[in-house]
Amino acid sequence: MSKPYQKANIPGPEVGVSVFDPNALAAIIKKSSRVLVVIGAESLKDMIGKITYTEFLLELGRKTKANIITTTTAYKFLSEKTKVDDLSVMSLINITNRLKDPNWLNLTREGEKYNLVIFGGFLIYYVSQSLSTLKNYTEYRTVSLDRFHHPNARFSLPNLEKLEWGKYLEVVLSKL
Repeated sequence: MSKPYQKANIPGPEVGVSVFDPNALAAIIKKSSRVLVVIGAESLKDMIGKITYTEFLLELGRKTKANIITTTTAYKFLSEKTKVDDLSVMSLINITNRLKDPNWLNLTREGEKYNLVIFGGFLIYYVSQSLSTLKNYTEYRTVSLDRFHHPNARFSLPNLEKLEWGKYLEVVLSKL
């Protein structure tokens, strides 16, 4: 089990799982039928191979037929890369509040609730609070794809160096 990247991030009796095998994480994602991908502005700063982390998350969303929500800065970048109709823009706090609302179905207001919410590209201390809220007040399964272990996410990557992290994510994407 990985230790939280931030030493003070001790989430209580229920701690998320570090998924060391990218094939296992890909299987978890493939098993989910209603996926939401949430993309933050920090994703613009990192590269996964020859593409930005933002573009990687967009491609993951496409492969899983997920709904995609971005924060404003990521939205500006992605609106130049894809059809704007495929994206929603919202702050992380607003997203968290909607997911916490038991009457909110999903972005399309049709069908079923999401059964997996994937987060990527957020400051550690910021997304940790959202993941804690979702862990304690909802039934959603959450995944953090950032390179630091998030104990409040149901499934998280272990703490990885940038090169390891990029290779890990490339394997995940290739298996979807």
